[in-house]
Amino acid sequence: MNKNLYRVVFNRALGLFQVVAEIARRDGPGASRAYVAAAGSRFLATVMPLRVALALAFGQAVIVPLANAQVVADPGAPGNQRPTVLEAANGVPLVNIQTPSAAGVSRNTYRQFDVDQQGAILNNARVNTQTQLGGWVQGNPWLARGTARVILNEVNASDPSRLRGYVEVAGDRAQLVIANPAGISCDGCGFINADRATLTTGTPIINGGSLEGYRVAGGAIRVDGKGMDASAANYTDLIARSVEANAGIWARQLQVTTGTNEVSADHGKVQNTAASGDAPAFALDVGALGGMYSQKIVLVGTEHGVGVRNAGTLGAQAGQLVVTADGHLENSGTMQARTDTRIDASGGLANAGTVSAGHELAVSTPKDIDNSNGTLNARRIEANAQSLKNRGGAIEQTGTQDMALHAARLSNRDGGRIGLAAADTGATPDSGGNTGNGSGTGGEADGEAGGAG
Repeated sequence: MNKNLYRVVFNRALGLFQVVAEIARRDGPGASRAYVAAAGSRFLATVMPLRVALALAFGQAVIVPLANAQVVADPGAPGNQRPTVLEAANGVPLVNIQTPSAAGVSRNTYRQFDVDQQGAILNNARVNTQTQLGGWVQGNPWLARGTARVILNEVNASDPSRLRGYVEVAGDRAQLVIANPAGISCDGCGFINADRATLTTGTPIINGGSLEGYRVAGGAIRVDGKGMDASAANYTDLIARSVEANAGIWARQLQVTTGTNEVSADHGKVQNTAASGDAPAFALDVGALGGMYSQKIVLVGTEHGVGVRNAGTLGAQAGQLVVTADGHLENSGTMQARTDTRIDASGGLANAGTVSAGHELAVSTPKDIDNSNGTLNARRIEANAQSLKNRGGAIEQTGTQDMALHAARLSNRDGGRIGLAAADTGATPDSGGNTGNGSGTGGEADGEAGGAG
């Protein structure tokens, strides 16, 4: 016998791999093939009749074959940032996240983070727990000291992360962060048991184990096909240089920040930074089939001269819609809020669609408001601009307060109307009334205006 040679074979009786002598006899013609290796060297066991997987003692999970894996830990990351990627009993990827810091941040680094339609599970459970995607899963041994408050998933890749299914947090709820500077695409993605869902193309800013924010230099988030379902999360953040929505995004409270920025982890502070490379055509681009549906929506674009285009629906169903753009805002779709709609666009507003509010609509720009063939509708309207063009459009107020239009020039031709909304149109008001007593400023006016001058 060659004492320094051995083989690795699969023992069908015991259901596990074993190291045997090089001269050991195989059992049957269908026996598994194995490589011979020198003692002490690395070896690769290949089991042809079976799926290449290693059954683990802790639970029904198995190690995912690299060739088939869509979630792959980064082998170059520090050991305390490398998650263990397994499979649940039904084949759904199961990630045992790494031990959280004292601040409750579990930092996990990947070479690839893609999710197909069956979804993926991030294991934040210390004990066996039931999941929606994978049934019962074993507790995560990395969480002996406690579960995570924030599950940070950093992707070091040249390709965007492709999310086509749901990502579930098993066990205790936590903030779920997916950060890939190369970009993120979503087609049927969603989140289960996450109290906050954050998608970003920024690089996480870590200080003393705490997640302080994200540094965005580039990258795009794109939502297509079946859209994004973040309705189970209390808060949803999209943070990237640009965001494109060609499908629906459903959330409870949605906040979108575009441009090259440093953004705080709670999305409360945004600091613009110097941009490099080609600027995107639009900071936020919502296509005709796209839309954002949330109780409250806040959209902020900080990159100078890069505008916002909406051909779909931006609907804040319970609260405010706030849009701030350091560029031109173009709307041919619907922008509406249950309470207030506030727009601040440094490059002006061109509206050929509908912008409405249940309470107050406020539009401010140092440039022009062009409402030709468009509709502005609210209980009260206030607009500040260099000029206001309303050719064939309607600026309709449904409340009794004065309408306030401040512009150096006002054009209201071609059947344009400024004044009281018709009884069967407009955003849902709390009360209606005569808007005949309006106020306004302007050096030039033409056409018919009831309530502004």
